[in-house]
Amino acid sequence: MRIFFDTEFTQFRDGELLSIGFVSEADHELVVEIHDEQRHARASEFCKTTVIPQFGLVRAHKVGSDAEAGAVIANWLLRFDSPLVLCYDYKLDWRFFEEAIRAAGEWELVSQRITPLNVADVAKYDSCLQVQDQYFLGRGHPGRHHPLVDARAMRERWREYERLEAQSNAVLRHQPQETQ
Repeated sequence: MRIFFDTEFTQFRDGELLSIGFVSEADHELVVEIHDEQRHARASEFCKTTVIPQFGLVRAHKVGSDAEAGAVIANWLLRFDSPLVLCYDYKLDWRFFEEAIRAAGEWELVSQRITPLNVADVAKYDSCLQVQDQYFLGRGHPGRHHPLVDARAMRERWREYERLEAQSNAVLRHQPQETQ
């Protein structure tokens, strides 16, 4: 099963996890928010005005640390049958995910059941990116830069990629074979 996830974090350089959202192909969802005043104070102005104000707009696990976040995430992921493909679109998303799971002491167990897939490297067709951008149109709060909304948009991008791949494979199956 594929699970799409996105993170929000304080800074690009020396950043810390703020929130993480997951959505599976079957619509299972998880959001974890780190409620830590000092961490929020270290966040960029963008995060203070766009990301943190979206906390609490969806049902979320409110935790105080990476270790608590990692424990919630590990517990949720381990409910599913293996194999799990964890899809993300930015290298820092994977870094913050892994750091949280490691902080919870769950990396050995979780890492055996997951395979990472950077969909930015796969679903690169223009129409895939357009479908992802269209997902955000008309969204109020929560909106773009909420990890669950961003994960859902990424899933739509992937669905468009799968549609295009199926269409391409169907065309190839119907082309006449060359004979020697």
